[in-house]
Amino acid sequence: MSTIKISKDLIISVAKQDKSQFVNETGDMVNKILSSAIEQLSKKVSYINLDNVILQPVNELLNGAFVDNSNFTYILGINNPQLELNTYKKQNFWRNFKERLKYAWKNRKKNRKKRFRFKRKRKVEEVKEVKFDPTKYNIYDLAEDLQNSLLPFLSETSLVTLRDNILRIYGKEDFGVNTAIEIFLANYNTDDVLKFYGGRKKGFIDINIGKRIDNLRIKMKATGKNFTKILKIFNTVFYNVNNFMPNQIYLESVLCFCPNELFKGDDIYKIFLKLINYITVKGLRNIPSINDETKTIYDDEVCGNIGIAFAKTLAIFS
Repeated sequence: MSTIKISKDLIISVAKQDKSQFVNETGDMVNKILSSAIEQLSKKVSYINLDNVILQPVNELLNGAFVDNSNFTYILGINNPQLELNTYKKQNFWRNFKERLKYAWKNRKKNRKKRFRFKRKRKVEEVKEVKFDPTKYNIYDLAEDLQNSLLPFLSETSLVTLRDNILRIYGKEDFGVNTAIEIFLANYNTDDVLKFYGGRKKGFIDINIGKRIDNLRIKMKATGKNFTKILKIFNTVFYNVNNFMPNQIYLESVLCFCPNELFKGDDIYKIFLKLINYITVKGLRNIPSINDETKTIYDDEVCGNIGIAFAKTLAIFS
């Protein structure tokens, strides 16, 4: 994989980038389209309405370090205990699947006639409209319904993909060329904890967004605008070395671990090199996550798995 040369001029130019107008305009468009889709969906699904959802920016939109290759990433949090319970039940469904399979195989001859009757009956029922069942509706059902609800409010050339409970929207007419919108569906409660369902193996992953925001505010107040400039530089350099964007919680945790005095000064290039040197000497293994200070960046799932890629990024300056 080829990468561009990481020069002093590049680093200085990245630090000066200001994409706030583009970010604000695109964010307003996302909010408008999503609000319309939710309002339409609420007519069918009682679990969702404009009063019980939050749209939380979670990547460079949150820390202000949006660069050329950044995506617009959000978590759509739904405050509904029944939806969370139904999703949890689905998790238990897969846990018990093996036992039910054993039982079905053991009683296959006994249940054969009943099974055939069910198949014939199902053919008739498939033509009927599927109604909302509040006892079974889970986060995956909501993601599929939201995907369908978004389409009428987007241009015909736009594309909405769905994988598990993650929606991705691509549309140059709606958002601009090479702009991607990611929406992660999650549950949330009143203490700022977003609960993202990561599948039957991982279960619910807690994202303490309030804790992360508090830690970022404290660090930014102590270090000024240089903290955001350094984030932009790391985002750009990391992308050009690895061809994908770094996990922002991982990166924020690393920079919050660095002493405040290292961010002081007017020469952003020298500041960047000082931070590279400090991180390289101290190492990454014991850095706490700003999402959960009882865990390291390698123990906290929301920090992703970019340790090797980040070390590769540091290595080009050594």
